[in-house]
Amino acid sequence: MSLRIFHIIFVTVSIALSVFVAIWGVREYMATHSSGALALAGVFLVGGILLVAYAGKAFRKLKDLS
Repeated sequence: MSLRIFHIIFVTVSIALSVFVAIWGVREYMATHSSGALALAGVFLVGGILLVAYAGKAFRKLKDLS
């Protein structure tokens, strides 16, 4: 497996994990009204958005490497 393919898989899995944890945090907040769960959801939502932006730039750059 090339470094390029590994990077694409790793970033994609990281985005999916960030979205999953953000959803879990929101559901936990709705069940317990814990501010920590809401903060966790916010942190992972922002992290997921930043990862999507990073993926767009990185995948365009990796496309040139073939």
